[in-house]
Amino acid sequence: MNIFKFEFKRQFKSLIIWTTVCSALVVLFMALFPSMKEMGMQDLVGDKLDALPPAMLEAFNISGMMDFSNIKDFMSYCLQYIVMASGIYGIILGVSALSKEEKEGTIEFLYSKPVTRSKIVTCKLAASALIMFIFIMIVCVVTMAVGIMVKPEELKIIDLLMDIKIIYMGMALLSYTFMALGFMLSVLIKARTNVTAISLGVFFLSFFMGVIGKMKDGLEWLIYLSPTDYFIPSMVLNDGFEAKYLIVAIGVMIISILVTYILYNKKDLG
Repeated sequence: MNIFKFEFKRQFKSLIIWTTVCSALVVLFMALFPSMKEMGMQDLVGDKLDALPPAMLEAFNISGMMDFSNIKDFMSYCLQYIVMASGIYGIILGVSALSKEEKEGTIEFLYSKPVTRSKIVTCKLAASALIMFIFIMIVCVVTMAVGIMVKPEELKIIDLLMDIKIIYMGMALLSYTFMALGFMLSVLIKARTNVTAISLGVFFLSFFMGVIGKMKDGLEWLIYLSPTDYFIPSMVLNDGFEAKYLIVAIGVMIISILVTYILYNKKDLG
């Protein structure tokens, strides 16, 4: 029995749904850019943002210097929500990968085959990683295509594409970080637990930790518990990838995957 192929087929429907929805959102967001270039619209948005406290703007990744008539600023702001969606999708993929077999009662059938637990984890991890890669690549291509159509004439296509590429590199790192966390959670939760609720709960808990960390002095350390703040589009476009966040993200992925293998081999699935 090809576990990798089976898992890929099982996750394919969710891939189509998530890719379609996120691609449609990208088209919708980017289609608004031409109207943002109008000075009246920019002034209106600017006035609304100026009325908000600076701490709140920073917490939600909005800079006072952000110019929505600039496609780079506009794109980095809009795409942060697509990046967040990819993190949610990643953790859902991870949490459901192993726990779903127990919930549906197919784990006994799987164990009737000559396959080790480590191989099960490896195949499911590889299938989920491929699903996520396809999702990111398709949405990235859609973003590039729409970006080329709405970009200002003076902006070089290559510069636009490089900016989009950097954003989606950050999106990939975020997605795989949450996916690895999801795999670890999948061996910790009970079989009958609602995996979607758990996934959303963990994701938004980490997100709001980052918000609190940015708003409250002395609690900046909470940002390290919020992977959504590691690869913010506006941050990676302006400052590149920060080494400290790369190290933490890679560390989280490695530790989560190692813990998954260790616990899954010890878990009572009878």
